[in-house]
Amino acid sequence: MTTEFDCKLERLVKTIQRKLDGNPIILVGSGASIPYGLPSMNELAAEIIKRLDLKFTHENTWNEFKTKMLTTNNFEDALEKINITEEIHNAIIVTTWSLIHEKDEEAFKFFIKSNTFPVLTLLIRKFVQRAGATNIITTNYDRLIEYSVDFAEGNLEAGFIGNYYRSFGYFQTSSAKRKINLFKVHGSIDWFKHRTKHKIMATNSMEEDLLKDIYVPMIVTPGNGKYRETHNDPFRTVIAEADKALRNSTSYLCIGYGFNDEHIQPIIIDENRNKNKPIVVVTKSITSKMDELFLKNESCNCIIISEETGGGTKVHYNKHEKENFTEDYWCLDQFYKLWFE
Repeated sequence: MTTEFDCKLERLVKTIQRKLDGNPIILVGSGASIPYGLPSMNELAAEIIKRLDLKFTHENTWNEFKTKMLTTNNFEDALEKINITEEIHNAIIVTTWSLIHEKDEEAFKFFIKSNTFPVLTLLIRKFVQRAGATNIITTNYDRLIEYSVDFAEGNLEAGFIGNYYRSFGYFQTSSAKRKINLFKVHGSIDWFKHRTKHKIMATNSMEEDLLKDIYVPMIVTPGNGKYRETHNDPFRTVIAEADKALRNSTSYLCIGYGFNDEHIQPIIIDENRNKNKPIVVVTKSITSKMDELFLKNESCNCIIISEETGGGTKVHYNKHEKENFTEDYWCLDQFYKLWFE
């Protein structure tokens, strides 16, 4: 006899499979990196204050920025509202780079020592086994996605040549394995630009002292500055290519992405509203922006799988229909089993 739980689970599985049928594009936000020790936006803000407060303690704009950030607990809002000096802005970029680079290295060393890999690897491995290309867009600076592609033995295209983790045993000039196109719209901790020659390069061997006089990290921090910075390469080209991929995708799988970025989500919303392209959101918590875009909208083609208060999973099929599960289907490894097993 079919139980009520079986019916609920069957509906969830079929909904996921139906919405992600075809060639979905994957959007990865900070929620996919935080479980591996990468800092949240609030943690990043606290560390920036800790590392820079002594240096800029006599700067009025720094004190305004710090007060705003501590009062609102909103790093991006503080950067948007306070017109900080270029020196402070550059110091924030280098400090952000330093912290995320440090945590990224720790995560990679953990994978090597423990002979494990990010859960995202499971998902990517499924796509690598097919022919064609898969597109991934991320607002993250870290390299968890790149590591996942390498552990899945996939071919990565991110605008640069090279990989981080290479598996021995492949003596071939070409591969039929599925290509992974990765669009890092806010840059990466291994992207740099020469301060005078303006040459853009990628390397995972950068030393922090070289950033003082020779190279600039190519990462876009939150706030007003990011809109100015993204008019230049590499961001301009990456965002243009990401826009094409979003338009050409059949659906959107959003992992740990909070819909708080104005660079990429207008196209997603437009395609969802006007072409009925499905969106599947897998997240720990529902942001106010998600609530505004999807849960308060009658007609959007979207399912949100999130953590329920007190444990388990809450599934929002639309504005009115919700289901609760005791299982943690919002966790990526459990979501993977739902989708593929």
